[in-house]
Amino acid sequence: MMMMTQAKTGKEAWRRALQLKQAVVACFDSRSAEDPCPLERFGEEDWRRILFWLDISGLALYLLDQVNYLGFQAYLPKPVEEQLQDRWRENKARTSSLMREAAIIATWFDQALIPYALLKGFSLAPDSVPDSTLRWQTDLDFLIPEKSWQLASHYVRRLGYSLHADSGATMEFRAGEVGAPDMAKLYKVHSHRSLELHILSRHDSEQDLLTRATVRPVGRFSFASLSGPDILVQQARHLLKHLCGEHTRMSWVLEFARHVACRRDDSEFWAHVRSYAAEGDGNLAMAVSLWLAADIFGGVPEELCQEWFGEYLPKRVRLWLELYSRELLLSDSIGSKLYAILRRELPITHAGSRSLRKILLPTCLPARITRTASGETLLSALHRYGLEVMHFWSRLRFHVVEGLRFAVESTRWRRAVARVED
Repeated sequence: MMMMTQAKTGKEAWRRALQLKQAVVACFDSRSAEDPCPLERFGEEDWRRILFWLDISGLALYLLDQVNYLGFQAYLPKPVEEQLQDRWRENKARTSSLMREAAIIATWFDQALIPYALLKGFSLAPDSVPDSTLRWQTDLDFLIPEKSWQLASHYVRRLGYSLHADSGATMEFRAGEVGAPDMAKLYKVHSHRSLELHILSRHDSEQDLLTRATVRPVGRFSFASLSGPDILVQQARHLLKHLCGEHTRMSWVLEFARHVACRRDDSEFWAHVRSYAAEGDGNLAMAVSLWLAADIFGGVPEELCQEWFGEYLPKRVRLWLELYSRELLLSDSIGSKLYAILRRELPITHAGSRSLRKILLPTCLPARITRTASGETLLSALHRYGLEVMHFWSRLRFHVVEGLRFAVESTRWRRAVARVED
C-alpha cells in the first residue's frame, strides 16, 4: 500500500511539474495575454521541482524578467524569486566578463584588418533578447573568412586559449581547467572558457554574411554582427541543427519567436530573409522554426506560416514536430535519441553525416570532460579519472535507456506515418 501511495504521489508531482512548465511557457505566449495568470495554482514545492528545467531550458532569467513585466510577482514564491535574482546577479558578472573578452578579440581583429562578425550571444539583443544579461551564454562565437583563420587563431591564443577541436568549418578553443558540470556554478564566471571560430569560405566578389555585417552597440562596447535578416536565418539554422542532436533549449525557440514578432510588419526585412534563406538549408530551417514559434508562443503572422509550411515543411517532418517537439522541449532530460527519427525524414542534404547505427550504437568513447593540468598531483589525477569514469557510465546508461526508448517510439512512429499517409 505504501509503495502504491508513493508511486501515486510521484506521478502527481510529475504531472504538476509538467503543468507548471506549461504555465511558464504560457507567460510568453502572445495568445494568452488577456488570460488570468497561469502561475497562480502552484506553490513553492512545485517550483522547486522545475528549477533544473528552467536552468537547462535557458528560461530561468527570461521568466524572472517576464514575471516583472506582467506584474505576476505575487505568484512567484519569494524563495524561488530570490534564487532567480541570485542567478541574474551571477549572470550579469558572467556576461560582463564575456563582453570584455569579446571586445579584446574584436579590437585585435579590427587592428589586423580581419573581417569578423560576432555570432549568437550578445548579437541577439535587442530584437530577440531584451537584455543581454538575461541570456545564458556559455562561450563566444566569431565568424571569420577562411583566409584569416591562422592570424585569428594567433590572437585567440594570446588570450590563453588552445585548440581543442577542428572540424574544418569550426575551430573550437578552450582555456582554463575543465571540470565536471556543476549546476550550482551554472551562471558564475568560470576559469574554463570556450571560443569558436567559424570559418566562412568566400569570394571577394560575392555578397555574404560578412559583407552584410553591421556594427551594433552592445552595452558599452560595439561589435560587428550579422545583419538582422541574417541573424534570423542563422537562428533558424541553429534550431534545426540542435533538433537533429541530443538537446534543444526552449529559450532558442523563444528568442526566434521574439525576433519574428519584432519584425513581423517589416516587409523589407522579410524580403531579405526570403533571399538569404534560399541559400543552403535556410528554407527548411525557417519552416521548422516558424512552426515551433507559432505552435508554442504564437505571434507568427498567418501569411508567413502559409508561405513556409506549404512549400518547405515536409509532411513527415511536421508530424515529428507535432508528436515530439513539445515533449522534448519540456523534458528534464538533457539528452534524447528521438532526433534520429527526424534525421531519417529530412532531405539527405540536411540530415548530417552520422548514420543511424552510429547514433544508436556509438563505437568510440565519449569525449573527455577534463584535461590534465600543469603540475597535477596524484590526488588531483585520481579525482579527474573518477570524473571521467562517472561520465563514461552516465553516457553508457544514456545510450542504453534512450536506445530502448527509440525502439519503442520507432514502432509508434511507423503507425503514425501510416495513419497520416492512408
